[in-house]
Amino acid sequence: MSDPGTPSAPGRRTARGRRFAVNLTTVLAVVVPVLTAGAVLLVRTQDPATSRHDPVPAALTSSVLVCPTAQEGGRTVSVTTADKGASGEVSIGAGDSPDRLPVRAGRVTTYDSGPGAVFVRGSGDLAPGLVASRFATSPVSAGECATPVPDQWFTGVGAGAHHHSVLELTNPDKGRAIVDVTVFGRPGPIDAPRLRGLSVAGQETLRVDLAAAVPRRDELAIRVTSTRGRVGASVLDGFDELGSGSSATDQLLPQPAPSTSNVLLGLAGGAGRQTLVLANGGVDEARATVRVVTGDSVFAPQGFAEIRIAPESVTRVSVTRVLRDTTGALGLVVDATGPVTATLRSFVGGDLSHAVAGTPVSSPTTVVVPAGRKQLVLSGAQQLGVVSVVAKGPDGEKLAATRLELNPGRGATVTLPRRAVLVTVTPERTAVIGAVLVQGVGATVVPLRELVRSDLIPDIRPGTP
Repeated sequence: MSDPGTPSAPGRRTARGRRFAVNLTTVLAVVVPVLTAGAVLLVRTQDPATSRHDPVPAALTSSVLVCPTAQEGGRTVSVTTADKGASGEVSIGAGDSPDRLPVRAGRVTTYDSGPGAVFVRGSGDLAPGLVASRFATSPVSAGECATPVPDQWFTGVGAGAHHHSVLELTNPDKGRAIVDVTVFGRPGPIDAPRLRGLSVAGQETLRVDLAAAVPRRDELAIRVTSTRGRVGASVLDGFDELGSGSSATDQLLPQPAPSTSNVLLGLAGGAGRQTLVLANGGVDEARATVRVVTGDSVFAPQGFAEIRIAPESVTRVSVTRVLRDTTGALGLVVDATGPVTATLRSFVGGDLSHAVAGTPVSSPTTVVVPAGRKQLVLSGAQQLGVVSVVAKGPDGEKLAATRLELNPGRGATVTLPRRAVLVTVTPERTAVIGAVLVQGVGATVVPLRELVRSDLIPDIRPGTP
């Protein structure tokens, strides 16, 4: 029998020491992560934001306008700036050797260009509010110089022998641009592989004859999307009266996006044919109602049926009788159950003109127009407001100034001096939709646009997907 006070054998002491070491390690393995997680929770009170952030507005330091290829007799480009007090020189021309053109607020400077597309570039004080136009005068035709945008619609184009359109894509930058064109027709989407992945070389113009690319006799609408780089897109629309030998062309202006309410202003006077073309790019059927705009009211014409537009398709409706029977008609309002695009085409006296859906203007805007007989047409006010209109000559001389009240549910017109080439419209208390109808040898419509005065910078933050 052993002595109780005698120490245990060495083997037993070693075993107990090992068991104690294993237990301590286990405790540390459990406690340390828990303490660490607790410390992280105390310091990190919330997860990093993973939502997307809107772009941040910034001062516009440079801008470019693309003027389409000149029509016959329309090589002259007219340039101005809408920013008061701004003056300097803009770059104008095409290619790597542009000219310098002096520009001053309140005046119109002209530039005699070649027949091809022209770039107008402004920097510094001349970047915001840069305005330019290109017109043909016999017959009169609009040639809007516009800022390149990534996505836009042209409604009412043709790809046949009688009605034909040419799409023009101009790249103002040195890098290559890629464009996809989606085509919609009366039966629905049209497969057009030749119009996908169009490549436009730097500072070059690509012209696409739709009759050669996707020959069809029905009414069409196209959506032009830039998938790489920037392009200025325009459409030259034409009609040939088969058998008579007469023909007419006009620039068909784009619509930025489909809308559930489209206001189309500017009707050429005289006997002829007026056609409303609607395009539905959505996957659901849309139903549209048409109202006529006059100086007294906006009303639904009696007996004019609701228009049904199938998904991803185009519908054409004659509105000749409705407009002929309405005294003082200024345009149309198309309200739809889904977003649609719209164009009102007039073929009057052998001349072609288009009124496209306008966009609301809520700040002062300026347009350059050709000399001749013309009037400003306004509508689309959402509440009682006031509009100031100032018309000037080429040298900045004020020819007329008008201030008129705008009421919801009616239109208004302002007759402009024949010598006026610069028109400034300032809305107050309400946004307004407007266009200048120019009539001479033929007619053309120049819409009011919200001027580009600022840039958008992407808001990039850590953790943004």
